Amino acid sequence: MSTTSLDDISKEEDTVFESEDGKGARVVIDEPSLELLSGSKIDYTMELIGSQFKVTGIPGATSSCGCGSSFDIQA
Repeated sequence: MSTTSLDDISKEEDTVFESEDGKGARVVIDEPSLELLSGSKIDYTMELIGSQFKVTGIPGATSSCGCGSSFDIQA
């Protein structure tokens, strides 16, 4: 995951998710990633070592790291 300017978002290639009240973060996902992440959950966590977005419950993942920042998909 990375941060980007709203000017860099492609309306044809990207999907934007935001909270219903408009007060949360916007999450932008490109089409290939959206297919891989469909059915998963994105949480924002705050811990002593910092804060981060964490992706959990990825349906096609065969393994993932303990910190939740990377995962493997069976080819």
